[in-house]
Amino acid sequence: MVSLPSAFRPLRVTVIIACDMESATETLLPTHRARFDALLSKRWALPGDHPLAALHGAALGDFRLLVLLGPKSSVGSQSFQLLLADRQGRLADPSLAIGLYNRGPYPAYNWVELTRYDSVLSFEDGPLDLAADGLDLPLLRMLSSLVPSGGHVMVEYDSPSQRPTERMLALGYPPVVTPIGYRLFQVGCRSFKNWHISEGWREGPRKLQCFKPLNDEVARERRETLRAEVEALLSRVPATDRREWEEIARRNGGAVAEALRSES
Repeated sequence: MVSLPSAFRPLRVTVIIACDMESATETLLPTHRARFDALLSKRWALPGDHPLAALHGAALGDFRLLVLLGPKSSVGSQSFQLLLADRQGRLADPSLAIGLYNRGPYPAYNWVELTRYDSVLSFEDGPLDLAADGLDLPLLRMLSSLVPSGGHVMVEYDSPSQRPTERMLALGYPPVVTPIGYRLFQVGCRSFKNWHISEGWREGPRKLQCFKPLNDEVARERRETLRAEVEALLSRVPATDRREWEEIARRNGGAVAEALRSES
């Protein structure tokens, strides 16, 4: 996986990537290139010198990402779409994600949101489960790398492929031990907010919002809060009526506790 630059990339690097926009799609098979071109003929466009261009053509295991930009929202956030292509030049169905990207002068104004995240995709020769294959972590790491300290990342959990996170949050498990929450912890988040009630179409789907600590002092406070949540979970008697979720929670909780100890 390529090393990603920050959200404010030097012009020299941006120009290099912008000149390579087309080459990332050259190996698509004709029918799949036609699907990609159909998107370009509508409201979507290549990322050009936008920070999201860092993901266009980036490797994700044996696959590569393709990025398209859409219109801006009423508050200026940039909509985008992520597609996944395999070595044979085929696009996965459906697209991997649709999201919003925002940047501003203050850390909290910088964020990435996946408003639709389909981590289980289909190719002509079978399905691909990003989480099962460990490809969700590098994907979220790329997206998180575009957000500075003090910013946040949001990932929806209404999609069918995110049901484990939805179920665990509904049962009261700490966000950090859910599949999405644990991955966000791994990419640098240390506090969470669960948007579990959709407040109209402007708010989008239910989602986890995670925050990257602004500084060391904030990071220490957030780590202590997480440590208390995880220790409370691990110390209680396992619930026998939800064995599947208990196994996930305790496995992720143990990993979080170990990581927090190493950060102390």
